[in-house]
Amino acid sequence: MKKVFLLGFTLLSVAGCNPEMGRLPFESDVSCLRNQLSSDIHPTFQAAANTCQKDDHGAPLPLQLKGALDLQKQAEQANIAYTN
Repeated sequence: MKKVFLLGFTLLSVAGCNPEMGRLPFESDVSCLRNQLSSDIHPTFQAAANTCQKDDHGAPLPLQLKGALDLQKQAEQANIAYTN
């Protein structure tokens, strides 16, 4: 019974997330950036990228923007590292 309760609580917690809360679990960089850019709280690409970038012991990892040419162009203009 505890496992069912824990699973239900977890699903409700994840379902209650919105773009203003940051990156969702298992969300791709492209999806995260698109969600952040569509919200009112992150009007700039730089702010959205700061929210979506993963880090490795305090150092930001390059965004994985494969197939998103529009986001790659914005990353280049903002001087943010990304991979194809």
